[in-house]
Amino acid sequence: MANPVIRVSKPHGMTSDKAWRVKTRGNRKEDIFADLIGGLVLKGTKKPDIVNAYLQFFSVKGSSEKQGKEGRDGRIQVFMYRPSRFEKEENFPAKDIILDIFHCYPPTYQEYQDNKTQIKSKIAVHMERLKDFLLDDENRAKFLDRAFFDRKMDFLVIYDDDIFHIFDKDEVWNVFLKYLEVDNNSSKQKVVFKNKCLFIEVEMRTTEDKYPTIFMPMNKRVTFDLLTEKIKGQKKLSPYLWLYGNAIKKYKHNKKKF
Repeated sequence: MANPVIRVSKPHGMTSDKAWRVKTRGNRKEDIFADLIGGLVLKGTKKPDIVNAYLQFFSVKGSSEKQGKEGRDGRIQVFMYRPSRFEKEENFPAKDIILDIFHCYPPTYQEYQDNKTQIKSKIAVHMERLKDFLLDDENRAKFLDRAFFDRKMDFLVIYDDDIFHIFDKDEVWNVFLKYLEVDNNSSKQKVVFKNKCLFIEVEMRTTEDKYPTIFMPMNKRVTFDLLTEKIKGQKKLSPYLWLYGNAIKKYKHNKKKF
């Protein structure tokens, strides 16, 4: 009799090697963008950003991998936080709801595995609360701003096909508010931003190494396509720097660099 085929489930999430590649590739993009605009990379414990000579701030998104796909088809990690991050934050929108979600989890990973069904039913209640909170336009705009950025930001930059695409941050939020619907997924374990397809998710990660964390990934391809469709006007400053919409007038350049 032939030996049975043994199927081994692959763990969810990145291997340490893949995570390192994504992190270093992202840092290189920030360094390259800073050099192109004559700016500086602001590094520290929070998300690195770039500032130009006119004290305009930029956040570069675009480092992602997806199994079997090119980076342009991957997901951008907006954030991945443990509960300690929200315990220290004073004004993170929906902080209390997010902490209530974390409080559903028992102290150990094994306890979670042993009581997963009951715990998920509790999480569903709070994920509905988070969805309801984000249905309010003002709450949603504040949440997105804090989720994407750690400091006051002027521009969102998406790196795609070797080009840095520069968008006015407020114009991006207006597109999200106008065209993206906020809902829960069918199991009520996530809050999702969607149109005809999925754009952004807010979900919990419960693999043993990340137990528990709250994770917010964004589908780069569909998000970039929506922004370039809805934000009118394009200016190519160089083969590698393209401006869109209000960013064309707001972005300051052509003076002495650092």
